[in-house]
Amino acid sequence: MNEGFAHQAVEDAVGRERARIARDLHDGLATELAGAISLFKLYLEKHNTQDETLKNVFDIMEGSLKRVRESLADLRPAAISPDGLVGDLRHQADEFARLYGIRVELSTSGAEDILPAQHREVVAQVVREALTNVRRHSGSAICRVKMAFAARPFLIEVSDEGRGFAAAGPVGYGLMGMRERAAGIGGRLEVVSTEGRGTTVFLFGPN
Repeated sequence: MNEGFAHQAVEDAVGRERARIARDLHDGLATELAGAISLFKLYLEKHNTQDETLKNVFDIMEGSLKRVRESLADLRPAAISPDGLVGDLRHQADEFARLYGIRVELSTSGAEDILPAQHREVVAQVVREALTNVRRHSGSAICRVKMAFAARPFLIEVSDEGRGFAAAGPVGYGLMGMRERAAGIGGRLEVVSTEGRGTTVFLFGPN
């Protein structure tokens, strides 16, 4: 088996495992939480209670369901639409500005069609995950996405001006997933972060 087939086999295996975990989350935890929240809401409305403890529990449950659904979206990333990779990311940039007050600046070098479809999908997944990390963890009001499709190897940068983190800190599942996707096409992912000065994610394509 040559290197390309090996990377594809790894990517396929990772994809199947992500799909299995997503199904388990959806059919189990997400469904049960949604049912419990519905019953809890009916109870609160029926009894017209002003109990702050019960309301706090309800808010915690709703927040937990929201995070589970966000995890499901990360595990089952949307396919690239007919608008293309750059078009989809522009839509996401508009959404970030509207919903979260985060300005996302996009710049490109070369046409995305230079990359094979599988590579474009990995770029989309990595950029989406990096943007999610900016939203959840950085506290930054701005994020810059630079996509050098014409470079050899291609290079994607996602940088923010947020709180950053220590290099020796724990590695989250999101970062692990991005590294797996990069390795799946023979590329690599590097992260440079300085506490108080921001973080940059680099995705390098295969040589």
